[in-house]
Amino acid sequence: MSNPANPHALLLYDHPSSPCARRVRITLLEKGLAWETQLIDLSRLEQRSAEYLRLNPNGFVPTLAHGERVIYESNVITEYLDAAFPAVRLYPHDPWELAQVKMWQAAELAMAKDYRPLMYQRLMGPMVRLTRTLEEALAAARRSTSAAADLAWEEKVWKLEVLTPEQEEQTEARLWSWLDRLERHLDGRQFLVGDRFTQAEVSVFPRLMMYAFVRLPIDAARHPRVTAWMERQRERPSFVATQTAADTQLAGITRGPLLPWLSRTLQKPERQRSLGERARLWTTRRAALRQMGESARGGAERPALRPPAAGAVPPTDQPTPRPTIDPALRTAPITLYDHPLSPHGRRIRILLREKGLEWTTVEVDLPRLAHKAPAYLALNPNGELPTLRHGERIVIDSGLIAEYLDRVYAGVPLFPDHPFLAAQTRMWLALEAGAHKEFRPLFWLYAVRPLLTSRNVRADELPTLVPDGVDASHVAWLRDTLAGTPRFDTSELLARELIHKKLDVLEYALRSRDYLVGDALSMADVAWFTRLDLLPQLGVDTDRARHPNLRRWFERLSARPSFQETATHR
Repeated sequence: MSNPANPHALLLYDHPSSPCARRVRITLLEKGLAWETQLIDLSRLEQRSAEYLRLNPNGFVPTLAHGERVIYESNVITEYLDAAFPAVRLYPHDPWELAQVKMWQAAELAMAKDYRPLMYQRLMGPMVRLTRTLEEALAAARRSTSAAADLAWEEKVWKLEVLTPEQEEQTEARLWSWLDRLERHLDGRQFLVGDRFTQAEVSVFPRLMMYAFVRLPIDAARHPRVTAWMERQRERPSFVATQTAADTQLAGITRGPLLPWLSRTLQKPERQRSLGERARLWTTRRAALRQMGESARGGAERPALRPPAAGAVPPTDQPTPRPTIDPALRTAPITLYDHPLSPHGRRIRILLREKGLEWTTVEVDLPRLAHKAPAYLALNPNGELPTLRHGERIVIDSGLIAEYLDRVYAGVPLFPDHPFLAAQTRMWLALEAGAHKEFRPLFWLYAVRPLLTSRNVRADELPTLVPDGVDASHVAWLRDTLAGTPRFDTSELLARELIHKKLDVLEYALRSRDYLVGDALSMADVAWFTRLDLLPQLGVDTDRARHPNLRRWFERLSARPSFQETATHR
């Protein structure tokens, strides 16, 4: 039955403290849309429950149900909303302005890779350990998941072992450096892109305001432009309305000395804590349990997850018109900063060949960390491959490069124009990107390390091998790679298990179709192919018995000339 108060049947799977969910709430308010909410308790790993993973195989919040349509990953959701409800536009139509908005989204996601572990080390870990024993924390998690990787992560968080003290210091430095970059960008600007409020503001602000939660307060003395920009966003009604009680409570807690003291004290063995420390811990725990109630121990049973329901289609459900492109733009030279090993670079090479385009390659020495050196960071501050130079324009992040090229050039379209098909393509890209935590250490261990050892590179040679100016944390990563010990979130075994679970999602999707989206090749196929083509080299089995549909799909794509011509790692 339709709900007059929610005419479009929008249901948001949400958590009050999630910056990703908040950007969706801001977008809904900016567009004047009504919605209903299903809360997902992150403290009990409800985002990892089987019923939620059927909606969102990445296992994060938010997820949006629009009638029977399900869309996950916050930036995918907000872009879908922009196409489905176009009366208020937050994403620019022009390909270059759109690319700039999306580059800020990519920059925020890159920053989040540092923010997330620091948050678990400095905020979530101490709070969980204060209010639950290890047994209680694992019991609460088991109500949602039995996956070994999830339980191992929960134990790591409780034990405050997400980062070492040295890694904390390095992560903090990178987060400050990211903020310094934003400060420079805002010189002479009121907005992140162009001369108006866009989705870039919506994407960046929610996590930025949480810097204080990990003991990185932003102040006007060091970052006057960032501070002024944040104050302007705080005044906007949609930002005011989405500031939750949980955010306010955390802001109060993190401004004081309690959390640093708590982290230091909880990391001490109990026998080494003074009587005063024990008494203060007991008092703090009692106060937290009183305030948080039964949920602190994870004891109360949660209601069943509410499923998506059939509802109204959007006011417009027509293909999004492609922008008019200046013909001169299509004659601009294309340069790709790339390395033969890079799966992200390879997917752009495939796209360029599918569209019949010519380009020049500048090889960036990935094994020597040239992509982390100042010369490359001046092009791509995220320090990842590839980077595209199109005339005078610089575009970073493989997904954004692909979308930009797909909008500018004719030929085989790799991003559908229909809002929901486009969202499905981007969801597959988000699922592929979500494998980064598991894939990256395997890639360096089994693809990069053999290349280094074939060159007889030794750890004591790194100071002369790595370019000047590369951050010490990246050099430490390379040293660990040479030693065969790159850092996994949990373990190498569990990383392989998580990758297999994502392959299972692909296998299920391909049971009755030839391509991941619609009835034609899309960037979703290209991205996943370049990832899968490396898995055997990384020791991840993709046998026919477990994934017959996936193998058929893979072999069909392997026969395309553009895929064969870019296979350089074999």
